Amino acid sequence: MSGSLDTEMSRGDRRLRAAVMVFWRLTNPLARRFAFLMPWLVVLETTGRRSGKPRRTPLARGPIEDGVAWLIAVHGRHSTWVRNLESYPQVRLQVGLRWQTGTASVSPLDPKTLRRFNLYSRGGPRTLGIDPVLVRVNLAR
Repeated sequence: MSGSLDTEMSRGDRRLRAAVMVFWRLTNPLARRFAFLMPWLVVLETTGRRSGKPRRTPLARGPIEDGVAWLIAVHGRHSTWVRNLESYPQVRLQVGLRWQTGTASVSPLDPKTLRRFNLYSRGGPRTLGIDPVLVRVNLAR
């Protein structure tokens, strides 16, 4: 046998990941379009680090206070949207029907900040996350 079994995905893990990817590919377009109807969602628009094109990602809404919006990246720096905003920190955030511009940055997962998220937002990192991080978006006034 070559390689460690710990670093290789099992056949079952690959099937589960493929099923989850199909689920998100079907639901994300709907969530992007109708996020304004769901108060627990926001849409984050980043600039593609390779293409330079706008990329919109529906995300669980975190607290938005004093011109700062918090989001959770369940898969941390493995998430494409996080890698995009690390390359181009200027983003737009749709909350309800309103778009706001801002500058995003990645922060370590802080339990004090995490407690301010709603239950829906907090559930993901504990159950699904690989290496979750917080994303701080400083909104323009």
